[in-house]
Amino acid sequence: MKKKLSFILFFIVFLGDVLYAQCTKPAKPDSLLLTLDVDHVFSIRNKGMSMHGYDFNFGLKCKRVELFGTYERMSHHLGKDGVKTYMNTNTLGVGVGYDIQQNKKRTSFTPVRFRMAWPVGHPDWNNNYYDLSIHHIHAANSKAIGLNLGVGFRYVNSRSELSPNHGFVYWSVGIAL
Repeated sequence: MKKKLSFILFFIVFLGDVLYAQCTKPAKPDSLLLTLDVDHVFSIRNKGMSMHGYDFNFGLKCKRVELFGTYERMSHHLGKDGVKTYMNTNTLGVGVGYDIQQNKKRTSFTPVRFRMAWPVGHPDWNNNYYDLSIHHIHAANSKAIGLNLGVGFRYVNSRSELSPNHGFVYWSVGIAL
């Protein structure tokens, strides 16, 4: 646990320094934004297992770079030999994103995000994951609630004998503030 905590702290300090370097002399007063995403995540079946759940991201965005924390409540469904097993997991993690496209009014973004997360509490399936995704967020940073559509790939590193490692292609639909 101490190794995880020290790695997360190092990651936050390092990427916080990157954000500070991006925003030392902001051209506009709105160049530093708070972000909040709430998404429903679901995947296709792979090796008899699928996932669905909810994802909450909260972070800071400066120009094109985004640093965020994530909490996820996920349910994994494993079907083997006609027996269905359901495993629930709560995870906390950190991530970084980079906007590959944003419009002039800064109301539409297309970020590529990388994140990693570890379980908290007593999960049914003890695992950590590494995630790479691309999203399109429309109408964010305006008076309307933004629509967040995403697709990604997640590698789940199993740390129990309950299930082997998995790779998932997933979609997410949600809102962004």
